[in-house]
This record gives sequence, structure tokens and C-alpha cells, in this order.
Amino acid sequence: MTSTVLRPTVTSAAMRPTLRPAPACEPPFDDEVTALSPGADRWAAVAADAGCAVQGTLALAFVLPSGVPAVPVAPVGLRLVAPLPLREGTGGAQEALDDVEFGPQPTGRADLPEPRGWAARLVQALVEVLAGDRPVGQLVRWTSAEVYDDVAALTLPATAGRTTTARGVVRSVHVSEPVDGVAEVAALVRRGRRTTAVALRLEGLDGRWQCTAVEFG
Repeated sequence: MTSTVLRPTVTSAAMRPTLRPAPACEPPFDDEVTALSPGADRWAAVAADAGCAVQGTLALAFVLPSGVPAVPVAPVGLRLVAPLPLREGTGGAQEALDDVEFGPQPTGRADLPEPRGWAARLVQALVEVLAGDRPVGQLVRWTSAEVYDDVAALTLPATAGRTTTARGVVRSVHVSEPVDGVAEVAALVRRGRRTTAVALRLEGLDGRWQCTAVEFG
């Protein structure tokens, strides 16, 4: 009778799993490369070989410089309570005080994310909303009520009248900061062979950038 001896298989070092950094998948803006740069012409091919989407869907999940999410999670156990009754003759003064204490609070530049990258993502989101590729509700925390209503009003005709499948892509973003906590943005968006301009005004409110004005060229 022949017996079989099982020997453990030795795994070579080449077969062991290794941890490697993921390649960068976002292309540079047009104003970050020269027109004659060979790297700019080959970017799409390099990204395709690496398995990267050149311009994927952008998530509106911003993080402050301190690492704290810009959209806080409400602690468990909080509840709404009725306001205290106002004393006679103090209604107007009390309302003004409430606006100062509980209204939107200005935030300085030091406590806000870098505006250029933030603005590029917001403009891309606006373009996708107008094209019907993203729900307008995702903009509610990042725009003022007036801007949100204006974009929502433009969304229906833009979606209904869309005749091309070319996806809008943000190609350049220029930012100026006239005062602390305010950024004025000019961006160029390319859709196929057509290029349009988008202008934004960003203000630091409640610890995050908020778009308070927008114009589409």
C-alpha cells in the first residue's frame, strides 16, 4: 500500500498581495497645461489605460481644513422646543436679536476650504443639474435660496430641450477674493465644441462656502 505525503505549498514573494497607491484620475484644467504639451494630448489615453474616468460624477461631500465634515450629523437626543413668549413691546428687538444669534454666521477664509477646487466641483455639479444628470436637491446646502430657485427654474427647460449627449466639463477656474470670506469665481465649461462661461459669488457662512449669486454665459 502506497501512502501519499502532503507537503505545504510555499507561496513566493511575487504572489503575495501588495498595497499600491491609486493613480490620479482627474485631468488638469486647460490653464494648467500648455497647448503644445504632449502630456495634455495623451492624457485621455493614459487615463483610459489606467482604468480611470477622466471626469466622473462629482460628489458634493466637502471637508473643512480641520478634517471635520462640512455637513454635520445631528446628535442623538436633540428635539425642537417652542420659543419662549415675548414680552409686550419687544417683538421687533427680539426678532433682530434672534437673527444675529441664530441666523447664518459669516465664516473667515482661514476656516474654509480652498476656494478654487471647491468652486470647480460646484460648477461641475451645476452643469450636471442643468443637463438633468444630477438632482437639483443636491445643491440645497451649497446655494442660497435665491440661487437654488433660479437653478431649479432653469433645470426643466434645459432637460426637456437637450439634443446632445456631450457632457459638460469644467476646463478652467479663476478665483479672486476681494474681502475675507468672499470669493468671486469665473469658470469655463466645455460641452463638445461649445464653450460657455459661469460666474459665481461664494460667501463663507456657517463654516462652509455657499453660492449666493450665479450667472451663466
